[in-house]
Amino acid sequence: MVVFNNNDYLDELSTEEKRLIRDEQVKIAYNQILPSIVPLFIGGAAIVYFYSDTAVKEYVFLWFAIVCLTLLWRIFLVFQFRKRSILSTIDWEYQFNLMMLVSAFTWGISALFINNSLNPFDQFFLMFMLAGIGSVASGTLASLPSLVSAFLVMLIAPMFFTIIGIGGDEHYVMAGMIAAFLLLLIIASKRVYINIVNALKSKLLHQKATDALALSEEHFETIFKDAPAGIFYYNTDLMIIDSNAEMMNILRIDRNMMIGLDLKALPDSSLYMALSNPIGGHKGYYEGPYKTRFMGLDLWIVLQTSPIYDMKRNIIGGVAIVNDVTDRIMAEEKMKHQAYFDALTDIPNRILLKDRIEQALAMYRRTRNLLAILFLDLDHFKSVNDSLGHHVGDMLLIETAERLKRVCREGDTVARLGGDEFIILLGQLGTDPHSAASHAESVAEKIHQALAVPFVLESNDPIATTSSIGIAIVSSKEQNADDLLKYADTAMYQAKKEGRHTTRFYQEQMDQWIKKRLYMENGLRHAIKNGELELYYQPVIEIETQRIIGAEALLRWNHPELGLIMPDEIIDIAEESGLIVSIGEWVIQRACVQLLEWNSGRLEDEKIQRIAINVSAIQFRQREFVERVIAIIAESGIDPSMVEIELTESIIIDSIDTVIEKMEKLRAFGIGISMDDFGTGYSSLAYLKRLPFTTLKIDRSFIRDIMSDNDDAALVETILSIALIFNLDVIAEGVETIEQFEFLHRHQCRYFQGYLCSKPIRAANFELLLENDVQRCQAL
Repeated sequence: MVVFNNNDYLDELSTEEKRLIRDEQVKIAYNQILPSIVPLFIGGAAIVYFYSDTAVKEYVFLWFAIVCLTLLWRIFLVFQFRKRSILSTIDWEYQFNLMMLVSAFTWGISALFINNSLNPFDQFFLMFMLAGIGSVASGTLASLPSLVSAFLVMLIAPMFFTIIGIGGDEHYVMAGMIAAFLLLLIIASKRVYINIVNALKSKLLHQKATDALALSEEHFETIFKDAPAGIFYYNTDLMIIDSNAEMMNILRIDRNMMIGLDLKALPDSSLYMALSNPIGGHKGYYEGPYKTRFMGLDLWIVLQTSPIYDMKRNIIGGVAIVNDVTDRIMAEEKMKHQAYFDALTDIPNRILLKDRIEQALAMYRRTRNLLAILFLDLDHFKSVNDSLGHHVGDMLLIETAERLKRVCREGDTVARLGGDEFIILLGQLGTDPHSAASHAESVAEKIHQALAVPFVLESNDPIATTSSIGIAIVSSKEQNADDLLKYADTAMYQAKKEGRHTTRFYQEQMDQWIKKRLYMENGLRHAIKNGELELYYQPVIEIETQRIIGAEALLRWNHPELGLIMPDEIIDIAEESGLIVSIGEWVIQRACVQLLEWNSGRLEDEKIQRIAINVSAIQFRQREFVERVIAIIAESGIDPSMVEIELTESIIIDSIDTVIEKMEKLRAFGIGISMDDFGTGYSSLAYLKRLPFTTLKIDRSFIRDIMSDNDDAALVETILSIALIFNLDVIAEGVETIEQFEFLHRHQCRYFQGYLCSKPIRAANFELLLENDVQRCQAL
């Protein structure tokens, strides 16, 4: 069956591919034009020659002229086509079709000349010429099937009708043969067209495959050269034969060192299995650490290898892809480290600590091997932070962690919970509870000794610190990490309660004390707002006149359930909870207001000359302590010289230069400063001449036995002599008997406090005391 639709053979192709084939078809048609010019010209000239003596010779010459014009048209179109003007393929095809159809028509009408010659040779030559042109056209124009059919019809049809017109059986037979010949030419041209199209399709597909292969090779080359992963090839002897730049960049070597490298001779043999697998036809994989041969780099890599085959599927080597994941692994390790280790001290944090405690507990449940938890808290650490800054506090914590690690065994765990709280986990303590306790106590004692050595941190003065340690030893299989930490924490608080710088083991009754303490701490947070705090006042009496000339303000807490709570317990809780600053400022403000009320004239001429206010060490170490005190006193409107700040020796011996600077600022404003409990420490006499005190207070422990203990009496006399030398006032505390009073009077002590006159009392009772007996103490 003959198919004349050009698209039937191109349905599977894309529009672009069809366009390319159409271009080739037109190009083939144009390429066939020039070879036919000369034969057609000669053939036309022969026809003119044979029919030049016939009656239609004028028409023959005219016809030949038209033929020559068509031939010139052909030549013009070919040269224009080769120049490839801006016309599209459709336009060039249209021009070609028009030219060829005109040519076919011109040659076809030449059949009208057949009967004008009586010479059979002339008639045969003309028919032969037309048949030859048709035969040639069926091939040369076959690339354009729609054109070739029309061309052949326009070329042969006139001859067919001319032969029919002559009449006679022989001419009818000849006409039938001409028709059959025309049909055969059309069929043949279609066959040629199919071959042309198939050839063009094959050429196109071949070109596409070639382009794709070239593109694939280019892509592969690009990937190989520019891939973000290291790639190298090696032969069956495990010798590297090629490598990309990234691989050499990973190893930090050049190409000369890379090519020819023997993989079997690598010092790090961890890669050998993955590299040798492809030689046996298998893929290889390795992920892990690798130390490079030349530069000695410690990397973490991911290596994947595959076999390389030749055309016959013989293995000729392997290809390796290497990814350097060192940065990722280091980042993961850093994140893991940050998750389990304290950022400041680089020792285990709470998470890792609890995990290790649970492991030790699991061991205890299997083997009864005991473990102990030491809960350590630095004494007065907050005062270091407040007075010297968090930077210094951080350095103190770092050095503390280092000292703890030096004290403990390698298998023990030193961890930081946060702040100044450290945990020491002691494992493998054996099965004897007494032996385990003894070992834990021994470690605690070593810790106390290690931390007692002053810390020298940068340019600051040496910092002396102590620690309170609570110990909990596992005693039940049901106990977990949280239980042991809680018990050790409870024991640590008990150690603080009993004076700090000591160690206590956990006992059941401690739980009640901790619960009460937490209850009191919560209540203290609201005590100022609820009006539960109150100041009591103990008179300061001038010994010579026996008149009340001042008072010491002492804090009391009227707890709604627990009743009256004394200063020692209040201050202890306030310091550890961080409330001491706000409570201390309230005390100063309230004492100033009270002094102003007493001296406002309501007590007529009975004036109070001064009021003494105790200051906590933590409060004094605050950076803005001096500024806050001055602001409060200035706001109250009283004379600063009527206020006396009482400091303990523990404040004085810590960071002496900073203490002196603050004291001098207070004195410059007019505020008096007294040293409370003078003589109870070891350094007061050494610092006395450097510190701007106005008053010394002799501790009650010396006054109590001055009538029966010669040492105490001598010590009091010495203090009074020193005060006289340094021109300081002296107040004796805890005077309870006339004999003590008379002793102090004889030795020229100027002031005293004590139950001989009055215990600390409320402000209203203090006013009554002032009004009675013209300020003379009634007991005297």
